[in-house]
Amino acid sequence: MALDLSRKETKDMSLEKNTRRGDSLTEFPTYIRHWEEAKPWGWEIRILTENGLHIFNCKWKDYKRPRELTKRGCPHN
Repeated sequence: MALDLSRKETKDMSLEKNTRRGDSLTEFPTYIRHWEEAKPWGWEIRILTENGLHIFNCKWKDYKRPRELTKRGCPHN
């Protein structure tokens, strides 16, 4: 489940800003907690807000992890 920034309810609960270089900044004013999980294809970042869960799948274009991942929780949370 990816975050669809075209949905009206998503726009209402986050503030998205674009720059001239194509970078973007999204703010979640109702942030509660986040989790990061390593995947074979990159990282999955989950952000919990008062309005729901947002999942970002950050995939590498031309890279795959060299070894199998071991099951571990995020050390930051």
